[in-house]
Amino acid sequence: MDLEGLRQAAEAGGAGAARELGHRLCVLEGASSLETPDDVPEAEGWLRRALAAEPADPVTATLLAGLLLRQFRTVLEFSPLYDGTGDRQAWLRSLWGRRAEAFELYGRALDADPAHAAAANGMALLVLDESTTDDFVCYTGEDEPEDLDAQDPAWRAEAARRLRALLALRRRDTMAAAHLAAVLGGPSPSQEEVPAGAAEDR
Repeated sequence: MDLEGLRQAAEAGGAGAARELGHRLCVLEGASSLETPDDVPEAEGWLRRALAAEPADPVTATLLAGLLLRQFRTVLEFSPLYDGTGDRQAWLRSLWGRRAEAFELYGRALDADPAHAAAANGMALLVLDESTTDDFVCYTGEDEPEDLDAQDPAWRAEAARRLRALLALRRRDTMAAAHLAAVLGGPSPSQEEVPAGAAEDR
């Protein structure tokens, strides 16, 4: 089905169509670009609509988590953060809020399906990712909100727990094994070692 057909089906209330439409739109450049802290690109909107209709769907939760993380990274690299557009404090809250929501969504996916490899590996990549707003704060002289934590200290332990549960069910998952070693303190896998779409496709 083409995008227009999917859009019509999604607008008619089809959760599966909304998920597929959001998934396809994720590959478009605009899906990870934000004009304002509260911006909701079309892909995100459809994935949220699909998840609202089927809250326990691990695939939709994982897709949305991956998109929120791409938005986080894209805004850090190319964004109004650096040119003074908008409320910088609002941008900081939006960025860390998206990252925290992504972590929660991976957890929701794994609650529904502990063997969902993309969700477990996506959670691991999130806690291993060293992307922060430190460069932005240094560049602008802006202080991060006092109540804003870049990453909950419990996230790494939770990622390890989820990876262990996955490996108990899928012992041959070498990517999960590598991520578990990294989360527990070993070397992190390089980007070249992580297949494209690992955080999206199960």
